[in-house]
Amino acid sequence: MQIYSSFEQLNIEEKTSVALGNFDGLHVGHREIMLDAIRSAQKNGLRSLCFTFSNHPFNFILQRPDDDPDAVKLICTEEEKIGLVRDMGFDILVNVPFDETVMKMRAHAFFEDIILGKLNAGCVSVGFNYTYGARAEGKPDDLVRECREAGVEVNIHEPVTIGGRVVSSTLIREMISTGNMERTAMYLGRPYSFSGTIAHGRHIGTSNGFPTINIPAPARQMLPPNGVYFSRTVIDGLEYKSISNIGVNPTVSQTDEQTELRTRPDKNIETHIFDFDRDIYGKDVSVYFDHFSRGERKFRSREELFEQISRDCDQARAYHYSE
Repeated sequence: MQIYSSFEQLNIEEKTSVALGNFDGLHVGHREIMLDAIRSAQKNGLRSLCFTFSNHPFNFILQRPDDDPDAVKLICTEEEKIGLVRDMGFDILVNVPFDETVMKMRAHAFFEDIILGKLNAGCVSVGFNYTYGARAEGKPDDLVRECREAGVEVNIHEPVTIGGRVVSSTLIREMISTGNMERTAMYLGRPYSFSGTIAHGRHIGTSNGFPTINIPAPARQMLPPNGVYFSRTVIDGLEYKSISNIGVNPTVSQTDEQTELRTRPDKNIETHIFDFDRDIYGKDVSVYFDHFSRGERKFRSREELFEQISRDCDQARAYHYSE
């Protein structure tokens, strides 16, 4: 798959079948649009192309940095998005930043300069609520008219509903924020996950019989509530059953004059992998969150904490091995 990260790089000579959208999360509704573009490419002898933005337009327009609590958080990271688009079978991914130029471009100019000029579209697939151009002035009806005038095939997709609810990134964020990982997976079409490089922790779990791998909670990605999750962990392409905690470890992170521990406000994702004892520090891993078990809380002592962790592990094993 060819990947372009700026308009300046684009030099597409063959006609394309384009999936247009922000595709924040690549949920099941997005995939319908994207798969339609791939089918149209195969049917008409075109190259399949996915066009999206590498940042969220709302964050740019409202000038919200990644660490702003009001910023729109990602449902999947840049790396995950690229991998998912590649796995779908696209020939080309155009993943460019939403910037001042795009923000101010009028709808007709976006159609002429980008969709026709840069992407060389012979077919376009979009969702029912797709907008383009400055202040979102271009609507699906406008795109249909412009495509017909230019001799470009266009497909407008109706919303995908599951259980009577329209699948959207907003709905998925709502599910993630409440810890409903089952419905999140249903709407995404895959379990919600985090990826990162394993960092050294303080080995407190190891000394108590519950070694964990640690990855920093990503600043740009949507986080479910702090607490314990039944999870699966993929290392070097192999999947292992596990249990994970998102949070700040209030019991062991509190100031302790005897051990000189200091409060650590940064969130981590700590995962205990069942029946696993390899040294994997520095490796890249993905952790899939299947079920929210309980919220994070502060225990009166470390002994009480690890007694609860033992119970959590028993429940996680029962969950995993009853499937």
